[in-house]
Amino acid sequence: MLELINAYENHLIKVKMASNNTVASYMRDIRQFSAWIHGHESVSVLEATQLNIGNYLDYLLQQGKSNATVSRTLASLKNFYAYAVSTGFLEQSPITAEIHVERGEKKLPNILTGREVELLLAQPSSSDPKGLRDKAMLELMYATGMRVTELIELDVDDVNLEQGTVKCAGAKKTRTIPLYPAALQALGAYIDNVRAGMLADPGEQALFVNVGGVRMSRQGFWKILKHYQASAHI
Repeated sequence: MLELINAYENHLIKVKMASNNTVASYMRDIRQFSAWIHGHESVSVLEATQLNIGNYLDYLLQQGKSNATVSRTLASLKNFYAYAVSTGFLEQSPITAEIHVERGEKKLPNILTGREVELLLAQPSSSDPKGLRDKAMLELMYATGMRVTELIELDVDDVNLEQGTVKCAGAKKTRTIPLYPAALQALGAYIDNVRAGMLADPGEQALFVNVGGVRMSRQGFWKILKHYQASAHI
């Protein structure tokens, strides 16, 4: 079982070229299902039937999981079982069209107003290393429209201050993005004045590092953003 799960993870990364977030999400769903079915249904993942999977989806709903989360879990399992069939681990998938989850109403995102953006960008202090780093991160995201994952995966060599550009590697292609003056100034102030002093290892390649001197995580960035959201009263 472990061999199959590891092979599927490798398939997602090297064949499907899935993003880090997608791989993490799929594998979390599969491993949680594997643990649940072993403990509750006394069968392995490869022995699971349509009934077992239906029971698991019902269990998730009873635990308060949203329809969207349960629907994503079903998609993760469906793709996993399709891989198991294609590689000869199974003759047929236990998931049929009869198993489905209502997604529920899709909510539109709340968009910041121009004033709220100005307030958010004005929150980081320019008098300390952490503030200069945070200012650079927020300005860079606003200037480029990068996803959080793309932002934290940037290396210092991806930035060209002389040309005023940043190189961003997406899931399928790499793009070079020009920066407007305010973003370029904030990024230059961080790189030239404080980044080196924040590193745990002088050889660290990450553009943005946390207080421990290593690459910033998604969770770390989220906490920073929530802090400035609160201080800006947004």
